Parts: sequence; structure tokens; C-alpha cells
Amino acid sequence: MTYSIGILGARGYVGRELIEGILQHPELNLSWVSSRQLAGQPLTTLVPEASLDLTIETLAVKDIATRDTDIIVLALPNGLAEPFVTAIEAQTSCKLIIDLSADYRFDDNWDYSVPELHALRESTGLIKISNPGCYATAMQVAIAPIREIAEGNIHCVGISGYSGAGTKPSPNNDPERLKDNILPYGLIEHIHEREVSRHMGVQVHFSPHVAAFFRGINMTVQFAVKKPVTVAELYALYKEHYSHCDYVQVTEQIPNLQNVVNTPLCEVGGIHVSADGKRATVISCLDNLAKGAASQAMQNINKAFGMPAHLGIDNLYKTKRG
Repeated sequence: MTYSIGILGARGYVGRELIEGILQHPELNLSWVSSRQLAGQPLTTLVPEASLDLTIETLAVKDIATRDTDIIVLALPNGLAEPFVTAIEAQTSCKLIIDLSADYRFDDNWDYSVPELHALRESTGLIKISNPGCYATAMQVAIAPIREIAEGNIHCVGISGYSGAGTKPSPNNDPERLKDNILPYGLIEHIHEREVSRHMGVQVHFSPHVAAFFRGINMTVQFAVKKPVTVAELYALYKEHYSHCDYVQVTEQIPNLQNVVNTPLCEVGGIHVSADGKRATVISCLDNLAKGAASQAMQNINKAFGMPAHLGIDNLYKTKRG
């Protein structure tokens, strides 16, 4: 079965990457793309290699309400999704909404889904999925296998490429400020700190940074344990937890950004344990535009409709990696 799909807010890096994945997906038909800044321009403005003859539109709330589209992806800045969601909920044609912003990550009426960690509820009506944040995905992949044995606060330090700051010029994607530099920001009560604490059921303390590379996240996670553990015991937990997961790889080497950039993978490992066995560190790496956003959204689309997990994903990133 082929599903029609539309993207609202496609100008950003994630929107572009998602379009590339949709064009590689045999069961998805890209019906429309909306961007206020690019209205009237061909799809090739966003994706130069696209062969689909589609003109980018600017769709208002009233326009979305009339579109006969199976899947609608909201790739809008935080705080803008609600009126569009209300309009979509009022019509009957849409089967799935995926919101890429943080607007519904704390809403129990939505499914929140890192596909390897969270189940989708059975639904006979509109499926609503909140796509997790990029930092939050890296943290949760590292935390999920050990949250039952962890004691106290879990401390996370993340370094992201500047694509995470978006396409709009800002201090966090300014080449001059980033040159030979790492910039800390949002150092207390960051939204991803609250997001992970909520969905993992543990208290997370998170410090984000941005550096002078374009894409990717390196996350260092340190935690204490209720009783002493060994490196081998921790690896056994991680390998069991992700034994059937296509896009999470457990490695005994320290994860390396170069291994995951332009892939849909999250690599977790490099585990070290203190001499007394009471404290451990694990590293998690992923591509913030892929597993942290676009390819994860593709996984969630496939999951929602019972399609193979790799559709629209493997071919795209095989091409990107060359």
C-alpha cells in the first residue's frame, strides 16, 4: 500500500533530509511540501537531485485542514504546531501525524517514540507521534539498559555539530565564534534534560555544547550503580537490550562520530568502570540530522504502518556515505 505524505516546514536541514528519505521510500508518495520562505520554488531548491516535479507551497492552517493526505510531518520551530494539529484532528483523511518539534514530547495523548525503546499504542484512529530530540535520543540509548541499576543522578555531557542550531544565523552556528572552539549553552534545565528524565524515569543532569563540525552528537554519560558492576556485566546488559535493533550498535571501542555521520545508526559503548565498580561511563554517538531526527521519523512512519524498518532509510544513507 502506498501512503501520501506532506511536510510542513521543510526549509531546515531536517526537512531536507526527510524529503530525501521519502523520495527513496517505495511506499511513500510525497504529495506536497510547505515552506514560507521557499514558496513557489521547485522541490529541487531543497533537494537538487529530486526528479519529482513538485512546487513548494505556503500552506496556512485552513489549507492543511482540506488536504487529503495520509501522513503529515510537522517540521516547524517549537511552539507553532498546535493550530495545525487541531486542524488535522478535525479532518478524517490523515492517518498519522509526526511532530519533529518539542511541542508534544510531554503530552500523554501522543506516542513518544525512540523506536528501539518505546512501543506505539494500538489505535484505530489518528496516530500522533512525537519524534524525540537528537540529544535526548543519544542520552536515552545510553541510559535505557542501565536505568534499573543506576543510583542517583545520571550526568550527561553532549557535544553537537552546528547543524543542530538550524539554518537561521545564530551565535551557535556562527563560523567565527566556533572556529577552534567549543561553546557551552543552555547549561541548566535544558529541555532535553527534562525530556529524558520524564521518559526514562530517572533524574538526568545534562550540559550541551556545540563545536565546529557540521553534523553529529557525541554524548558522554556517567552514572553510579546500586551495587558494584564489571565492564563485562554492563556490556551484557547493552548487548541484550539492543540485540534485535537494526540501528543501534553496541561497540567495545569508544564510539566515534566518523562511524555514524551520514548514517541512521546510534553507536553506544566505550564502557569504563571505576576501580571499586561503583561508577561507570558510557559513550553514545549519532548523527543529529539522521538518527536524531529524520531517519528516526522514517523509522516511526514504518513502525506505525507495520512496514519493514529499513524502507526509505538504508538506500538514502548508502548514497550519502558513498
